[in-house]
Amino acid sequence: MILTAQADHSLSYSSHCLKLAIPFMVKYKMPITPLNYALWYCYVSEKNQDLNKELDSIIKKYKTCDHEQAKRLFNKYLSKDDLNLFYQLSSGFNDVVGKVHQDINEALAYSAEFNQALQECRETLNKADISQESGFDDVLDCVERLSDESAALQSRAQDFQNQLAMAYSEITELKQELVRSRSKAEKDPLTGLYNRGKFDEDITRFCQTNDLAEVAVLTMVDIDHFKQFNDTFGHQKGDQVLRAVSAKLLKHVSSVGQAYRYGGEEFCFTAQFASISDMTNFTQQLRQAVTKLQIKDPNSNKVLSQVTASFGIAIKAKNSNPEQLIAKADKALYLAKEHGRNRIEIVEE
Repeated sequence: MILTAQADHSLSYSSHCLKLAIPFMVKYKMPITPLNYALWYCYVSEKNQDLNKELDSIIKKYKTCDHEQAKRLFNKYLSKDDLNLFYQLSSGFNDVVGKVHQDINEALAYSAEFNQALQECRETLNKADISQESGFDDVLDCVERLSDESAALQSRAQDFQNQLAMAYSEITELKQELVRSRSKAEKDPLTGLYNRGKFDEDITRFCQTNDLAEVAVLTMVDIDHFKQFNDTFGHQKGDQVLRAVSAKLLKHVSSVGQAYRYGGEEFCFTAQFASISDMTNFTQQLRQAVTKLQIKDPNSNKVLSQVTASFGIAIKAKNSNPEQLIAKADKALYLAKEHGRNRIEIVEE
């Protein structure tokens, strides 16, 4: 169990904990709640190996940890005191915001004092009689006072600027860490394409797009005879093929849509085109680009194998739903493989 009272709860310490815990919550699609934060904080601190083992088991089986499972783990291994971790983090951000607010008020106060000094000195100078010795003293007093006030205001302004810079840096760093964590959780580590989880999120939005002025499609792509190639030349060469095909997809699809690694040697992409003809020409060019890939022996430079892929295209209808669209694309891909591979088949909804 985490002894929160003994920890250093500065903003920098909380930020460190956040950077370790948030990537897990993002990766496994768990909302950033006080309970989940406390759970993952305990996990990354490795203070309770039983909790870690059980959480690992849940993640391995379900690819996430839902609220009921998280609540059960929390009640089993943690206590309400651990929720303070999340609230202390929130407090840390509130402290930053409060400090900025305080600095702004102080800057306004010093500015008001300086304006008051200017007003008083102006009145004094208007009344000063330089024909008398006392008049010169009044002018000198004003100059000295304004010099001191100006220096003090400048110093306060510099302090204010430094405080703002520190707050901006701390908050920006945390924001960038969250963005990096989210991006990393959405990418397939081998190919660099978006992963299946990202596809499952995006396909719903894609189906809800009702711009009938364009031809919207979901295309499934499967590397032909990949298992045979993998068994013959080994997994390293297999990974090389996956990366090479992914690079072709990324290069071509980025201008018209979004590409994903669907699973194993299967990829997919969503895209929009001005016409059926444009869609067909694009996919044929992509297929041909894949056929130009060659896997060579690094020692002899001998071509070990050509690479080809089959393409199954589903044209989205106005009221498509994700399940129907995926089923149509799968059907088209099946037809492409049945009809000889290294070809394109189209199924319209």
